[in-house]
Amino acid sequence: MTAHELLPTDERFEQIKANLFETIAVDDRRRTRTHRIIAIGVAGAIVAGTTAGAIAIARAAQGQVNNVTDCYAAADLGSRHGTTVMATADLDEKTPNALDQRIRLAEEMCAATWRIGTFSPEGSSSTADLPVPHLETCQLPDGRLAVFPSDQALSELCSRLGLTIPHE
Repeated sequence: MTAHELLPTDERFEQIKANLFETIAVDDRRRTRTHRIIAIGVAGAIVAGTTAGAIAIARAAQGQVNNVTDCYAAADLGSRHGTTVMATADLDEKTPNALDQRIRLAEEMCAATWRIGTFSPEGSSSTADLPVPHLETCQLPDGRLAVFPSDQALSELCSRLGLTIPHE
């Protein structure tokens, strides 16, 4: 038997080549389908995780909404800030406080932080009260209040910050 006899005929070679390309095409389709299924699964997991995260932060507990406030050093969400909690707060309470009461409490707590020098660059080194700027209150996405020093109209300030005017 010669080496020439071991080689396929041109017709058989074309058949083998066609079968090989068909197998490659089937494998590519299978791989593409698998990748699409994986991509859809990953995308679904991301959406589910994001939705669950959004639901988890959508609303603070009522006790926090009633008694926890973020006080800001400037009318900017990126500015220095601190979270204040009323000393006698019941963070497990389920009944909402009246909105005007919540706003008054939030502004009183933040004014106290300004008076003791929390937001002054050097802090307070004396027992004298420091001046308190005009304070405005917006509502954070989780329902808690945030207090900012600002001379802007409340609607303009909250809108600029991407927050809402406080509401029940």
